[in-house]
Amino acid sequence: MTPEEPWSSEGASQGGATVRIPGLWPIVVILATPVAIGLGVFLKRYRGTDRTAMALAVLVGTGICLVLALAWFQRRFGGVAMRRQNLRWIGFRWGAAGGACAGGIGVVLLAARWAIDQLGGPVGEQFAPAFSRALVALWWTTLPGLPVYLAVGTLLGAILGLGVAEAIGSCARPVRGAPLAEG
Repeated sequence: MTPEEPWSSEGASQGGATVRIPGLWPIVVILATPVAIGLGVFLKRYRGTDRTAMALAVLVGTGICLVLALAWFQRRFGGVAMRRQNLRWIGFRWGAAGGACAGGIGVVLLAARWAIDQLGGPVGEQFAPAFSRALVALWWTTLPGLPVYLAVGTLLGAILGLGVAEAIGSCARPVRGAPLAEG
């Protein structure tokens, strides 16, 4: 192959190559396993909102966003031919959206953990009121830093999305003359 051919590896590095998206279901299942374990550990083990619990909540939230995004991507684009540039754009755009949501999922997980703690307390408060009160308290305390949380989450999500898109693109097979899917 010569560098001028659009399906060559040189064309792929320049973004003009057309690739067929590989099956990602095994990767989704492999990633969902540690996310489920982390969620179980978080909900069973950690009490309150110490730094370890907050970090684990954000990591589990990020994992949930990544697994859901990969499952959506596989369902929508699995086996379809597309340009690598479109693949990168999808990774960037949806990675940024998922990164912004990961912090919010972490806060919801912390509120759920706090409400579970209240169930076992001496008063034995109901889950829904305890969860609502914890969610309002956590959102109120995180509100001053919310723009920073969103900006950092969006930036890190976009970088992670680009990385995942590059990994998918490097595993994809180049194709010639296939109809393209637009992202």
